[in-house]
Amino acid sequence: MKKAKEGQQDKIAHMQKFIDKFRYNAKRASLVQSRIKAIQRIDLVADVVSDPACVFMFPNPEKLSPPMCRLDEAKLGYGENKIILSGVNINIDLETRIALIGPNGAGKSTLVKSLTGDLELIDGYRFLHNRLRIGLFT
Repeated sequence: MKKAKEGQQDKIAHMQKFIDKFRYNAKRASLVQSRIKAIQRIDLVADVVSDPACVFMFPNPEKLSPPMCRLDEAKLGYGENKIILSGVNINIDLETRIALIGPNGAGKSTLVKSLTGDLELIDGYRFLHNRLRIGLFT
């Protein structure tokens, strides 16, 4: 829409330049009148309203002794017959940065739910530091 708006403004400016140049020329009076009518007939593209920028402010976390969050030989899924991931070993501390990338159904959300404690492990061990607070933004 922004490009369409800019293109439309350029077209109107070009026509207006022609009108201003030949407005008082008798030989071009009909051309000038047709351009004026053309400008009046143009449906103006609405201005693009940009979304406000989102700013996240995170306070500096208190130092926790490692490990903060850990899964050992975990089996993740939804019941004994619906195992999504098995043999999961993950250790998270203050310097850990993780990006979960994969196709639909690969177990990304299941892993996050298991780490946060929203989903019980089928087998294995989960450790969460007693002063750890988890914030999740999806």
